[in-house]
Amino acid sequence: MFAIDFGARSIKVVKLVKTDKGYELDNYGAAFSPEGGIAGGEIINPIATADVLEDLLSEIGMRDRRAMVAITGQKVIVREISLPLMEEKELMSGVMWEAPKYVPYDLDEAIIDAEKVDEYTEKDGNKMMRVLLVATPKDVVHPYMEVLKKARLIPKVVDIVSSANIRTFSNDLFDESKEQNDGSLINIILSMGASSTILTLAEKNHLKFSRDILVGGNDMTNAIAKSQNISFTEAEALKRKTGIALEAEEQDKKHNEAEKNILKIANQITKEVRKSLNYFKTQSQKVKYNKMILSGGCANIKNIDKFLGEQFEIPTVIGDPLKQIAIDKSSFNMERIEKLKGSLATVIGLAKREK
Repeated sequence: MFAIDFGARSIKVVKLVKTDKGYELDNYGAAFSPEGGIAGGEIINPIATADVLEDLLSEIGMRDRRAMVAITGQKVIVREISLPLMEEKELMSGVMWEAPKYVPYDLDEAIIDAEKVDEYTEKDGNKMMRVLLVATPKDVVHPYMEVLKKARLIPKVVDIVSSANIRTFSNDLFDESKEQNDGSLINIILSMGASSTILTLAEKNHLKFSRDILVGGNDMTNAIAKSQNISFTEAEALKRKTGIALEAEEQDKKHNEAEKNILKIANQITKEVRKSLNYFKTQSQKVKYNKMILSGGCANIKNIDKFLGEQFEIPTVIGDPLKQIAIDKSSFNMERIEKLKGSLATVIGLAKREK
C-alpha cells in the first residue's frame, strides 16, 4: 500500500505492509515541494512537482508503481445528503439528480462519486438513506494524473484528504462510554498545513463535513518575515522557536513580536473554524463536539493545542499518525521520523486504505 501526499510545503510518500498485528512501515520519504508548485490543494506546476517526486522515489528506493493520492481544496465538494432508500445500482443516478443542488459548477466538467453511509426511517415511515457526495472539477484532478504519468506511476485510488485523516486517527475518534442516544457526538480533526487548514468532522469513523480554509503556517511565517524584515527561512525558524507563550512565560521583544503574528493568523483560523462548527450545528440535529485532534506541520507550534483548547473549550490533542504503526527502529532514522510525523497523517491514512 503505497501512498503519496502532495503538500504545499512538502511531498510525503509512505508504504505500509499489513500484518497479523496491524500495519508496519516498509518505506517512507519526504522532500520539499517546488516553490509555487502546490498551493491550496492544487498542483500548479506538474512538471516541477513530478521532478521532485521522481528524485524522492529514487532516493528512498521505492519501486512500487501503483500509488494512492488524495485531493483537497475549496473546489472539492463533500456533502452528506439524504435520498430515498434505493438499491446500490440505482445510487449514482439518484445522486446525479440531486447533485446540482450542491455542486456549483458544470456537472459535465466534474468528477462525482458517492457512498451510502447508513439507513433510517422518517417519522412518516419513509425509508431513507444518508449518502456522502464528493465532487471535484476535472481540472483539479488532471494535474495529479500528469505528475503520476511523468513519474511513471499508475493511479490506484484518488481519495480525499479528510477521509484519509479519519482513517489515520480512527482509533482516537470514538469512545463508547460517551456514546449519545439523543444526538451526534462529533470529533474534529484540524489539519494545519502550510497553505491551508483542513477541517474534518467525523461521527464515529464516518465523514460528516469537510472544509478547506485557505490560511496556514506560511501566512504566519510571512507575517513574521514582513514585520521583522527577515527572510522566510529565518522567520520559519523563529516561528518554531517562539510558538504561543503561556501566561507565566516571558519573552524578549523579537519573540513577542513573532508571537503577535502567530496569534493573528491563529485567530483567523479559529474564526473560520468556529463559523463552520456553528454552520454544521444549524444543519444537523443535536450535536456535541467531543474533542479536537491536531495534525499537520503547524501542530508542532508550541502551545497551539492549549490555545485551541481554550478557544473552543473542548479537549484538544496533537494526533500521532504513527501510534499504531510498527516501525523497525534498526532500519529507520527515528529522530527524523519523530520530526516528520506531525505532517504524515494524510499519507498514513491513504496507505491504510485497502481498496
